[in-house]
Amino acid sequence: MSELLESVSPSDPDDIVGRFPVSDASGVAAAVARAREAFPAWRDAGPAARAAVLERFARLCADRADELTLLIAREVGKARWDAAAEAGLLAPKVAVTLGEGMQLVAPQQPAAGQRATWRPRGVLAVHGPFNFPAHLPNGHIVPALATGNTVVFKPSEIAPTVGAWMAERWREAGLPDGVLGVVQGGPGTGRALAEADVDGILFTGSYATGRALRAATLDAPGKLLALELGGSNAMIVCADADLDLAVAETALSVAATTGQRCTCARRLFVERGAIDAFQEKLVRVLSGLRIGAPLEEGVFMGPLASLGAHGRFEAMRARAAEAGGERVLQVDPGLAPPWVGPGLVRFPSLAQTHPYQREEMFGPEAALYAWDDLDAAIAAANDSEYGLAASVMTRDRAKYERCVDRVRTGLLNWNKATVGASGRLPFGGSGKSGNDRPAGVTATLYCTAPQAHLESEAGFDPATLPPGMPPP
Repeated sequence: MSELLESVSPSDPDDIVGRFPVSDASGVAAAVARAREAFPAWRDAGPAARAAVLERFARLCADRADELTLLIAREVGKARWDAAAEAGLLAPKVAVTLGEGMQLVAPQQPAAGQRATWRPRGVLAVHGPFNFPAHLPNGHIVPALATGNTVVFKPSEIAPTVGAWMAERWREAGLPDGVLGVVQGGPGTGRALAEADVDGILFTGSYATGRALRAATLDAPGKLLALELGGSNAMIVCADADLDLAVAETALSVAATTGQRCTCARRLFVERGAIDAFQEKLVRVLSGLRIGAPLEEGVFMGPLASLGAHGRFEAMRARAAEAGGERVLQVDPGLAPPWVGPGLVRFPSLAQTHPYQREEMFGPEAALYAWDDLDAAIAAANDSEYGLAASVMTRDRAKYERCVDRVRTGLLNWNKATVGASGRLPFGGSGKSGNDRPAGVTATLYCTAPQAHLESEAGFDPATLPPGMPPP
């Protein structure tokens, strides 16, 4: 009998959300072979036929969003409001892809006899994360299918049931057999899929796993890697900012999804004249966040997604004093692991040398720093191996514009949380945050390869031959 993957709700150890056979290397290879066989017909079906399937999938997801909300909350511990927001993102991704996304890969004809087209790559592997188990893999799968690729999808081992739910909606939408395959399992299944005969790997998750995927593909330089990785994100708060707005957006950035978003704020750089008032208000807001069972009414955040995640987070959180910080907040949720409460640590200078200050932490914890000069704040925000998201809080647009192009992140928001993003914009980062293949609306670009054409209907003209070349 094959090994079983069992999904247990982090908020209720007696709630078995689902059980799935684990795909070993042979099972992965079989799924890839089915996708390879299905590819020519799906490619040749044409954009209109593919769009019809995608639109049916979108309607099914919209009609059953409440069902998906409950499943996400059960399986990964998201609060109901948070899970509902994620469930509501699947259908709009189809609309954006079939609109602006496909326009990016529409044929171009810059001059007579010159044309560019974008062709599907073939079979693409999608590795899904646990923090957005529906939205983030959907952000890869939809553009991959729309552009004519076939897909083998490995959901996170923490959220296999959400992945299976999505696959079932694709089947109901009329997606032909083999066009989307699902393989369930942990790191072994992921390695097998990375090493399989696929044409590209689309991954959202941690830097460590992204690095492992790159290592697994060193001998296959032609295999596309589109990596959306972690973050150690910054908020720059100026003394002229709307203080209540800055605190509210910061609290959301720190604690949304129990701090388990790659865009969550970890480093808060506040102008010295405002830092004490900012800290007092932020401590009050973070202390008042309601923590509890995800499906309870009025709960802001549930538990971390697993006991393993809890252990890693608490181990790093415990090193704050070792890093030289003064803890000003650590909320006790009054619940057993994997529940946690938000925390805040203040540092005496802008220096960031300790792993506590530099590594990604997947949980509701942030470090607070004071600055006297905006350029020093920009330099501190850039003092990171990550480069995903940042926000600038100020009433003065000129100060924000000074940060544009100087803060080295893929996302830079003004008077908005770091966790805010639009599906109509690119999404991604550089450094340990990704390899500059942003998703969002531009995902159709990495799902395709450009092909250039020089074209002519004219017959042979000997006058076009270069000197010294005889005619045929």
